[in-house]
Amino acid sequence: MRLWGFDDAEREFLVAATVELPELRAVLTRAERRADFRGRWVLQASVRELDEIYSLVEALMDGIRSRRWLDQLEGMLATLCTSMDGF
Repeated sequence: MRLWGFDDAEREFLVAATVELPELRAVLTRAERRADFRGRWVLQASVRELDEIYSLVEALMDGIRSRRWLDQLEGMLATLCTSMDGF
């Protein structure tokens, strides 16, 4: 199991993006807000589950035009990679 952290805006975006993906939404809803992570949401998940989230974020990037959101999603991919690699 690995830890992955994300902020409120990212959580809101991912929860909305998984409305029709109940299994992935269930994974995301396991996240807990943690004071020791500067109030960020922290998800304890398997590498497979994190890889599924990574694939979702990649797919979402194809439909996003906002530079701000593209930057945010790229940041999410980077932190997902770090979490999956265990660094």
